[in-house]
Amino acid sequence: MKRAIIILIFTALLCPAVAVAQSRHSDNRDNTERYDRERHHHHRPSYIVSNNSVYYDGRQLDEAVASSFTILRDGYAKDAFNVYYCGQKIQSAVSYSFKVLGYGYAKDAFNAYYDGVKIDGAVASSFNSLSDWYAKDAFNVYFDGSQINGAISSSFKVLKDGYAKDAFNVYFDGAKVNGAISSSFKVLKDGYAKDTWNTYYLGRKI
Repeated sequence: MKRAIIILIFTALLCPAVAVAQSRHSDNRDNTERYDRERHHHHRPSYIVSNNSVYYDGRQLDEAVASSFTILRDGYAKDAFNVYYCGQKIQSAVSYSFKVLGYGYAKDAFNAYYDGVKIDGAVASSFNSLSDWYAKDAFNVYFDGSQINGAISSSFKVLKDGYAKDAFNVYFDGAKVNGAISSSFKVLKDGYAKDTWNTYYLGRKI
């Protein structure tokens, strides 16, 4: 009888601990899957030119001119007159000066683009893609095509694993890492980083 009571008490104490451990494992798995997914979310189906027609993902592009059609990368392509992203014409893009920069970014003589969408306010002449989905022009810094408020272009540099910094702040996936010290910030591996006082995982202090 006493043994049965002891077993019941032990089981009651063990179950919450198992549930917490499973929850933590699930959270870590979700973070890892998010990390891997976001690092590879720019895979695109391809174009093909066949029998004087252009196709994307099995669909014919009626306006595309096959004789001058050029397949670029990151989902972009162009002909003598138009530019396309994932089979859709980019209305404002200028074909003759259009070039792909990487990580979904591109530009022509007048505008910069991300995933085929014009980036409002971006200065094309100084716009460049960096890495890990960051980009900048002479005045602003961008992540996933959106401006990072407060980021300083002149001192901004990408580290790795989604981390970046300027003279004053540290960023992860374009979001400011609160409290992180830029001057001593160092990326470790697998999403971990540190500064003089703290350790971080995927941009969160731990």
